[in-house]
Amino acid sequence: MKKRFVLYIAVLVFLINNVRAQNESYLGIAVGAALPQGTYAETNYGEANGYAGTGFMFAFDGAWFPDDYLGFGATVTYASNNPDKKQYLEDVKSSLMEDYPLLGEIIDSNFIFDYGVWKYLNIYIGPTVTVPAGRFNFDFRILAGLQLAWQPDESINAKYESGSTFSRKNNSKPVPTIGYCAGVGVRYAFQSGFVLRIMTDYANSKPTFETTDITLDSEGLNPEQTTREVTMPIKNFHVGIGIAYNFDI
Repeated sequence: MKKRFVLYIAVLVFLINNVRAQNESYLGIAVGAALPQGTYAETNYGEANGYAGTGFMFAFDGAWFPDDYLGFGATVTYASNNPDKKQYLEDVKSSLMEDYPLLGEIIDSNFIFDYGVWKYLNIYIGPTVTVPAGRFNFDFRILAGLQLAWQPDESINAKYESGSTFSRKNNSKPVPTIGYCAGVGVRYAFQSGFVLRIMTDYANSKPTFETTDITLDSEGLNPEQTTREVTMPIKNFHVGIGIAYNFDI
């Protein structure tokens, strides 16, 4: 029993020494997946959902710890999500025929459709907590700040049997908004100070985009223009793996 107790104490002392020997602050990069959540991922055209699918994420992260546990973190994160274009196309056509039933069917051979991708850039800062355990660090953070969001480029030109046309053209441009992320991560430090890092964040924002639709009669006259604003809750889980370097200031 005494030998076990001495062994436990020796292991504890060893871990404590390792904890103190590790530099907690770090700079690193990570790549991974952006997993859409909520209405951003839903495929219901009438509810102005995003049709977003699993996408790509790249992050440049860092944190400075003035003490062993509490610090300040920052991230510059880029993410993109490809929408379900096939389903979106089908729903757009169905909606147009429901909205303008008197114009007749849409002529498929004269239907032009193009749709881009969702993307955004987050520049966030905030508090970060780390729990050291030997060569491991378990990180927890809540960050907030500026997001630049781009809706997909969209080009639609539909011609009906009556000769009337419907068109929509949205050029993707950055829309600034406020967002936040909350996440956890694990770092494993090698002898050189380089770190293997696994992270996951929940990112949330609500940018508002503008869309303009134009309908012309069979002679290409009497334009009916409708401009609307759509607020899109962009919610993603960022899951990534990367490398970092632990340092001390």
